[in-house]
Amino acid sequence: MKKVLLLLLIVSMMAPAAFAGAIRNNAGCGLGTLLFESVGKPNGGWLLQMTASWTNSTLSNTFSMTTGTINCQGHINKVVSNEVYEFVTANMDNLAKDIAMGHGDTINSLSTMLAVKDVDAFASRLQSNFGEIFPNSDVQSDSVANKIVALS
Repeated sequence: MKKVLLLLLIVSMMAPAAFAGAIRNNAGCGLGTLLFESVGKPNGGWLLQMTASWTNSTLSNTFSMTTGTINCQGHINKVVSNEVYEFVTANMDNLAKDIAMGHGDTINSLSTMLAVKDVDAFASRLQSNFGEIFPNSDVQSDSVANKIVALS
């Protein structure tokens, strides 16, 4: 039984090697990537990629992936406040007009609520995605709000 467990442990440690050599810097993000990224070849080589991947998977990356630390981009979903939903619901017609034009008071108000830094770029993104935000006349306000937040 001990031999089987040892074999399973070795196989699980070597599994990342099958994927490590094919793609450049594919160990993901985390402490292992930071520790082993500058050692050896610029690409890290398959052994260093495997070691970094194993270190990343052994040491929990939940915190770093969620918060965007330790070389991770972060995958935090933006939380839409009730204020944004209420605003979109109350201003659907004006919002549709402003997004179609690419500027307006409703876009400026949403930019403030969503803490958007570049209002012009935000308005341009909304305008270019008008058909996705308002796919038909029966679209629900929560769907519109979610799509706007995704573009912010």
